[in-house]
Parts: sequence; C-alpha cells; structure tokens
Amino acid sequence: MTRAAVRTAELTAPPVSRVGEEARRQLRDRLLSRVSASIAGLPPGGQVEVTLPLLRRALVHPDRPAMDEEPFAWKPVFVRRSLGLAVVSACATGRFRGPTEAVVPIATDAVAEWERTGWRTFHWEPWFSGLPSGARAVVLADAVGWATSLWTAFDWTAFAQVPQIGGADDHWTCPAPRTVRLKGRSEMRVPLTAPGSVPRGRQWSDTPVALVSVSGGCPERGWAEGLAYLALTAGLRSSSLPVPARVMGLWPDAGIHRTVDVDERALEAAADRVARTVGVVVGARVSTAPPG
Repeated sequence: MTRAAVRTAELTAPPVSRVGEEARRQLRDRLLSRVSASIAGLPPGGQVEVTLPLLRRALVHPDRPAMDEEPFAWKPVFVRRSLGLAVVSACATGRFRGPTEAVVPIATDAVAEWERTGWRTFHWEPWFSGLPSGARAVVLADAVGWATSLWTAFDWTAFAQVPQIGGADDHWTCPAPRTVRLKGRSEMRVPLTAPGSVPRGRQWSDTPVALVSVSGGCPERGWAEGLAYLALTAGLRSSSLPVPARVMGLWPDAGIHRTVDVDERALEAAADRVARTVGVVVGARVSTAPPG
C-alpha cells in the first residue's frame, strides 16, 4: 500500500470509542469550573480567545503566550490556506485533476466575481488583483504547495463520500464570569461510514467524523492534547452532532502525521490544557498590566 493509502485507512477506520451525552455534559461542567478559576484575575471586560496556536505558544513560551503581533497586512501565507482549500475541494469533486491545474482558474474566478459584484469570497481578492504578475505567481505557487501536500496525503478514491473540506471554524463561548472563547480550525471533516452506505435524509447528523488538521513545522510537545482540543471545541459547539471520533494532524514540512482517537480521557486532557493556557495568559496579562 502507498503511504497515502495507509494514512487514509488509518483516518477512516471504525471509531474506537464514542463519547456520550452525559460524558459531554460532565466535560463541559469540568471545563467551566476550571476556566472560571483560571480567569478570576482578569479585569472586568477582559476576554481570552483560545486557539490551537495559543495552546502551543503557552506551552513552549509560558512567559509570553500572547506575543506581540504586527499590524495586519496581506501576504502569501494568509492566502494559501483559503485558496488551497478551494483548490483541494475542486479536485475532490472532479473539476480538476490536480492543484496545479486548479489554482489559476479558481483565483481568477474569485477576482472576477469580486470585480463584478463586490463580493469577496476569500477577502484577499482586492489585494491579489493589485499585485504585479510576479507577485501573483508567488502567491499561487505558495497555495499550490499547500494544496498539494493535503491532496497527496490521502487516497481520495478510498473515501466512502467526499469529505467536507474547509468550512466554518468551530466556536464555543464558555459561560464564565469573563469571556473565554474556544476556536477550532480543521481542514477536513471525514464521515466515518461504511463504503456504499447512504446517510439518512442526506445528512450526517448521526455519523461520527474524523477531523484533519494541517500544521507547519513538526509535532511539538503536547501535540496529542492539541489535536484533542479540536475535537473538544467541535464537540462543545453543538450537542446535536456527535463528538468527533478521531483527529489526524498533518505536518507536511516534516512528512509526519499523528492521530488521536477521541475518548473521554483525551477530551479531559484537552480541557485541562485549555484551563492551564487560560491561566498562563491571564497571569501574563496581570504581570504586565500598568499599576493602579
């Protein structure tokens, strides 16, 4: 079997466990209790948005988890994911044979639609349209590279149904005295259903899914909790959908993938990691706040 076939089989294997509603409720209560304690020192009106990058920074650099960010300015790295996901989606549905063939038509169509209607499908259309041809080529090449690493990671013919590629981020706001918002971003949602089966009413509401996350670099300490965090956020977002049964992380730069089968223990570890991260962020803010 090819590496892509092995990875696909690992991703789509039957779920090892399933998290029930009572376990989800207990997990939510546990997280609320721990986060409420962690955020008690934050001034009124303060808030913390927890993301996977923040979890990683707080673990590696607990002395400066927020890190000062530069003023936003468009650059290729901010385009490659959204354009790359559109490219992979177009390839998965058979519109194109591969990312190299798809990237120019998709980018061109997006700019044309913006020029015609003012609608920004990806938000970067005005910036991209104003670039000289050489700079556009750099943006497109970066998106092709990103899309190719995701496209070649799997054997797409082995999926029972076309996975959901991209889509809205998962959000959950913790009802604590201070606002704590969890945000999870996954590149793919793959229904874990037997080949040839048909979802009832063409909906996957009762079908467990596996999430796929793409990251740069290589797996760092705490990678398992980080992957489980994505399942935690998705599971808390909607009680009408099953908690994701599996999360696979891809690190294309290193040619590495890792998988977490989601159970109560994995979710509890992720929830504890969230609470610790909130505590680190609050502590850093309090220590750097001006006196008075």
